[in-house]
Amino acid sequence: MDVTQESALNETTYSRVRDKLREDILSGEFKPGVRLRIVDLSNRYGVSQMPIREALQQLQGEGLVSLLPHKGASVREVNEKFVSDMYDIRMAIETMLVRGGVPFMKDSDYNRLVAIQEQYERAAEEGDLLLCLKLNESFHKIINNLAENPEAIRIIDRHWGLIDSMRQIFGSNRGADISNDHRMLLEALKNRDAEAAANIARDHVIKAKQDLIARMKATGKPSKT
Repeated sequence: MDVTQESALNETTYSRVRDKLREDILSGEFKPGVRLRIVDLSNRYGVSQMPIREALQQLQGEGLVSLLPHKGASVREVNEKFVSDMYDIRMAIETMLVRGGVPFMKDSDYNRLVAIQEQYERAAEEGDLLLCLKLNESFHKIINNLAENPEAIRIIDRHWGLIDSMRQIFGSNRGADISNDHRMLLEALKNRDAEAAANIARDHVIKAKQDLIARMKATGKPSKT
């Protein structure tokens, strides 16, 4: 096995472990405050300690895990306040990116967005949640990247996996509403109306936050800090 193949294999293992650990935390397999011992996790997921360490570092960045010197990793509580704060940050940054990116949008960017939205609507009609999540992410990443602000993008990107995992666990039936928002956003982008696009993007994030929090409450997830 050459270096490239080994690197790809390690990345696949790390991603699998990260996604499974995230799912287990969000579904309640690991309760808030529980210590996450690397040896135990290595045995649980059947992998070496290296991908476990990498997964914990990633989940710390997402806010799911706390890593403290001499104490190791522990599970943080994912509650209404956590989700609200996460979406509020997302709303501020995405609004800024959309407003700043519209002047740089090319016709090719717009055409890609239209094509992705058409795929999204077909996936929504078929009830394919996983594909909807991927297409929604692709749609917004194209718009966010227009502003060419890599620092802001890094903040936004660190929560994509977390949000998608929460949607898979708590569900979503916002397909029609999301499509409607996307269509309005496309119209604003077509007209190169940066302010209208920014306002639509802001409201879009607010509705996503409200929907996810409502679903968390419906399942009995804690709402206090």
